[in-house]
Amino acid sequence: MVCELQRGAAALILSMGMMGCAGSGGGLAQSVQVEPQKMVADLAAARWEALIKGDFAKAYNYLSPGSREVMSLDVYKAKIRGGNWKKANVDSVSCEQDQCKVLMAIEYSYRDIKSLETRLDEKWMRQDGKWWYVQRR
Repeated sequence: MVCELQRGAAALILSMGMMGCAGSGGGLAQSVQVEPQKMVADLAAARWEALIKGDFAKAYNYLSPGSREVMSLDVYKAKIRGGNWKKANVDSVSCEQDQCKVLMAIEYSYRDIKSLETRLDEKWMRQDGKWWYVQRR
């Protein structure tokens, strides 16, 4: 009888714990780590969305801390030639340890040509648990 009570109590605690997780808006799913490829793909897409919208300050925030140390926001804005990009899609992401290579498909216009597409390689690195875009020199 004592074993049955212990099992019943354990089942009750377990079910309450599961209900608590379900009610917290994610619970168990929140503890699962997102794969680096997915996380970096989302970050790269968000950075390009900011660039396309002309929000260079937001795009600047995706730069690695080292890149931001050597390049001010004003210098970054001066280097960026916006206005021609139309769309950006992540083609592929490959990661090894704390570095990822992202292949982007960028649609843009140039002079009288309304739609051109090019591929760009991007380098992303993980530092202090966060992923950052590494600006080319």
